[in-house]
Amino acid sequence: MEPLSGVASVIAVIQLTGKIVKLCGDYISKVKNARQDILQLQQETQGLTEVLEMLANLLQGPDGLKLSASQKLFDNVTKCSSTLTKLKEKIDPESTQNPIRRWKLRALKWPLERRDVTEALSEIKGYSTLFSLALQVDQIKTSNLIDLKLNLSRLQIAKGAAFDAYENQHDECLPGTRIELLREVEEWAISPNGKCIFWLNGMAGTGKSTISRTVASRLKVKKSLAASFFFKRGEEDRGNAKKLFPTLAEQLAISMPQLLPSIHKAIEDDPNISEKALREQFEKLILQPLLEMKQSQPACMVIVIDALDECEQKDEWKDKWTDNIRILLQLLPRVQKSKSLQLRFPLTSRPELPIRMGFQGVADDHRDLVLHDIPEPVIEHDISLYLKNKFSQLRQERSLPSDWPGNETIKILVKRAMPLFISAATLYWFISDEQWNPRKCLEAILADQTAYVSKMDSTYTPVLKQLLTGQDARESQQLVQEFKEIVGVVILLTYPLSVNALARFLKMDTEDINNQLNSLRSVLDISDDLDTPVRLLHLSFRDFLLDFKTRDGSPFWIDKKEMHTSLTERCLTVMQHCLRKNICNLSDDGAQRSEIDIHSIDNHLPPELQYACRYWAQHLQQCQDSVTELAKAFSFLEVHFLHWLEAMSVLGIISEVVEIINLLQSFMKTNSRYCTSSALFLRTYVFPEELNN
Repeated sequence: MEPLSGVASVIAVIQLTGKIVKLCGDYISKVKNARQDILQLQQETQGLTEVLEMLANLLQGPDGLKLSASQKLFDNVTKCSSTLTKLKEKIDPESTQNPIRRWKLRALKWPLERRDVTEALSEIKGYSTLFSLALQVDQIKTSNLIDLKLNLSRLQIAKGAAFDAYENQHDECLPGTRIELLREVEEWAISPNGKCIFWLNGMAGTGKSTISRTVASRLKVKKSLAASFFFKRGEEDRGNAKKLFPTLAEQLAISMPQLLPSIHKAIEDDPNISEKALREQFEKLILQPLLEMKQSQPACMVIVIDALDECEQKDEWKDKWTDNIRILLQLLPRVQKSKSLQLRFPLTSRPELPIRMGFQGVADDHRDLVLHDIPEPVIEHDISLYLKNKFSQLRQERSLPSDWPGNETIKILVKRAMPLFISAATLYWFISDEQWNPRKCLEAILADQTAYVSKMDSTYTPVLKQLLTGQDARESQQLVQEFKEIVGVVILLTYPLSVNALARFLKMDTEDINNQLNSLRSVLDISDDLDTPVRLLHLSFRDFLLDFKTRDGSPFWIDKKEMHTSLTERCLTVMQHCLRKNICNLSDDGAQRSEIDIHSIDNHLPPELQYACRYWAQHLQQCQDSVTELAKAFSFLEVHFLHWLEAMSVLGIISEVVEIINLLQSFMKTNSRYCTSSALFLRTYVFPEELNN
């Protein structure tokens, strides 16, 4: 493509993004539902616009013809234009030829499902990243963009771990709240003499993640955010310590392009760096690039790490959690060796013993702040402001009286919630749930004079009590049983499944599951799209349901070991019914995994089967009667071992098979000949080099 034609193509795409941003603005002002999706789409498109404008300016400059990386992008600009044109046609009333669809769009009902938005965001973000990398590569006179991009893609990262990821979208601190705390963190971040780590710790529900998101957002605006990682238990890779440094390295390569060559070299020298020990990952992907960086950055850059206590769920059965925490805290201060850049780490967690002990080992390199020790009047002010703001929104959305619920009621709710922000948020989510009458929900809360045993008990028990309202004894018993069967699974899954996947996994009717979960929208993140994963709004709900102290006082208490037994059996059953030889119906038995279409994998190995293949052994390790379940597992392996091995290979996680076999062997009081021979088979034929070294 001729240079002038290429520049014209970029300008045409800029005009197209401008139209999409405007259309999203029209929807935001007039549509109540899906407002967050629309806003996210508008922001990502606006971000792409800004990148394209910089690209156009660069290409039209005196050195435009010499910018080899940017010149190679014109095919992608064309593809981007095609993608955005299709998106515009879906949301623009004037673009469609279908009169019924045009009428619906003119009525300004948001036409996209959540999965459509997710796909669009992914594509737009991909183009933004690609074009940004080209700009950065040209600015530092590096022409090999394609190799760099391919190398970065080799890093095994945790998707959705960044603070502004679509999967991680939640509220930030309300304006006027957390004023002194945020000021203190931001002043520390830019102080040349500040310590390397700022540890914000607090018990469950004190607002740690909200503070982290706010800090990250503000620093991004100031161009001081280098990277972020928000750990989350039950979200697969986001709970895995092994994913931390590769994920941070990828973000650092984008935010600080001077690091790109060194990170590129680290991946070239060791393509399997993502699989190495934490110390080696840190040395090669983080520390060495920092030490080799020549050009100085602003005084300080910041990496935000949230919820360290939720790190490494995957390897808890290996008793690695404490070691990983200690190692991470030892490694982070070593960035102070860099002469070109000061990196700071605001870090949040619960004050659990292994983390406290880990910080004792780096006492000179961190400062801390205990959130639940903040003066009560400050917390009371912030919670009151939060509730007043939320009820103001609710009055507008539900056409409620302007004086509802009143200042005195707000004071009562603040007192109920103190000192936990999650309690205030849950009270509001419960009252505002579209399934219930907000006035009646508020009346139920105010009328409840129960002396609860804990703050979490008082937060979540009223929500669960509502489920039993109007039910007789038999109906209540049935509802509680269904709750345990469904919600018990949701809170103990290693990563979340959708309503449709849960229905197939549990062999239950989709409507029954949806009905049960829909009445829990104040504690669960549930989409109208039945293929979107069901997530906990806050980990404290899981803690509450599993707390042994509530066993006698709550019919909703969940026996963790019993539920893991049920999960083990469901995993084995799903695999027995679904696994078979040549599960993807390949015509060539020798086909490489890279040759298998991703859609074919998803069609033949649906989410519940993928889950069962990966995590059955983890549930087995934690179940009530591991001996009985172990016998069932061996019966399954005797028939389906090769089928399971094939499925794990197709999924690209064959290395996890050895971990599972070793785990099974550790369970055995006396060695099982089958288990031993399986491990020997894998050591001999599957990983001979890795396992015999």
